[in-house]
Amino acid sequence: MKRKQLICLLLAITMLALTACGGGASADGETLTVAASGDAISLDPVATNDNQSSNIMMQIYEGLMALDKDGNVVPSLAESYEQPDDMTYVFKLKQGVKFHNGEELKASDVVFSLKRATEAPNVKHLFNTIDPATIKAVDDYTVEFKMLYPFAGIVSALCHPGAFITNEKAVNDGGDSYAMNPVGTGAVKFVSWSKANQIELERFEDYHGEKTAYQKLTYRVIPEPTNRLIELESGGVDIALDIQPNDVTKVEDNAELNLLRSFNYGTTYLGFNTTKAPFDNPKVREAISYAIDMDAIVKAVFLGVGRVGSSPMPPTLQYSIADEMQPKARDIEKAKALLAEAGFADGFATTLSTNENKQRSDMATILKEQLSEVGIDLTVNVLEWSAYNDLLKNAQQDMFIIAWIADSPDPDTFMYPCFHSSASGEGGNYAFLNDPEMDQLLDKARESQDDAERADLYTQAQQRAVDISAWVPQHYNELLVGTRNNVEGLWLSPFGWYDLAGVSKTATE
Repeated sequence: MKRKQLICLLLAITMLALTACGGGASADGETLTVAASGDAISLDPVATNDNQSSNIMMQIYEGLMALDKDGNVVPSLAESYEQPDDMTYVFKLKQGVKFHNGEELKASDVVFSLKRATEAPNVKHLFNTIDPATIKAVDDYTVEFKMLYPFAGIVSALCHPGAFITNEKAVNDGGDSYAMNPVGTGAVKFVSWSKANQIELERFEDYHGEKTAYQKLTYRVIPEPTNRLIELESGGVDIALDIQPNDVTKVEDNAELNLLRSFNYGTTYLGFNTTKAPFDNPKVREAISYAIDMDAIVKAVFLGVGRVGSSPMPPTLQYSIADEMQPKARDIEKAKALLAEAGFADGFATTLSTNENKQRSDMATILKEQLSEVGIDLTVNVLEWSAYNDLLKNAQQDMFIIAWIADSPDPDTFMYPCFHSSASGEGGNYAFLNDPEMDQLLDKARESQDDAERADLYTQAQQRAVDISAWVPQHYNELLVGTRNNVEGLWLSPFGWYDLAGVSKTATE
């Protein structure tokens, strides 16, 4: 073999070896690697409603509508839409859009996807105002549906992953295995999924929009926060999701890293089972709201991340009055007086339940100490997630700590599930609140087509929740994501799942 040929062969072998040894972040900008705190549950848009799955599906699929960086709901797979009357919506589709299996997007795929969304248990609460019998293809690129009753929030709801458009043929052919072999129209397509380990995606060359700067996108499942940070620091990953409050300064002080932070659509709150004594008495609930020092709790537990809650809806949602209200200041004497008025001058014993979330369990520990000062003997009950959900849905809780995150930019997806009597338990009203005035306000707000009227109704509803101490807003949640400093273009959507199509990274030596 000639010397020149031997050198070329050795170079080729070396390049193959370097490629095969990959697994972390790529230095050449061709692979974007993300550390996720948990694995996806399913990659079928209607089969789940969790953030981990949504983060992956956001890359693979697209919906008729999307949320832009200014918080506006804008057309995505839809080219445009119109509303001929309060009950009818007509969407014109972009033409020439390809699915990852090569088929062109047609109105029949949209009809198929929306009908699935109106029937699927995990997401139908977002789309059950649509009359499924009216969803139809007017032609290959036009879809129409009618509402069961007017609901101004339906267009916003179409941003949710539950309304992502799937290919009818792929879903039907895939059967039970479709969730592990998804087909969408997104900027990247599915390659492989190693459960509890990683999900691999790659650039879709026939994408109808701007193609990704990277060739491959890899999600690595790293549940332990410290390990995610170590991988980010070492360059093993380019992006680390769910940075913890106690790691914020480590990211900020590292010249090779950037910290992105933004408020989401969620509120962590202290809730009461209003069907149980003594929490069926608004004075007891109000007393507890005065007995706790949320400012001290948030500073101790969240270390400056997020902010103290002042009203039920977070400031990121339309019509929120959070910025106009002040968090309730602690007033021990007022709390004692209210308890005395309610017939509990000597206090009482009760239980506070939450799940295995460090911030929540830490808050519960501090609340136990604070409430003891007004005679309330608190037992803290920490449960794993599924057991905790069962407790809440079956009204077995006394007091509880949980967060609610809106499923769309519209306030209906926050206020209705949290406070409407029809949503008690499974629907999200874990306080089992049954307040006719609140129901009336939320029903009117849901059906109104007038923006000013909706703003007034939701203002009244938020104030009503505060007046009757339906629950105590504790903390407005802040998203924390760490990146290597050669990563650009990442925007933190308030949904908590992020479109990475526009992200790029420069090559490093």
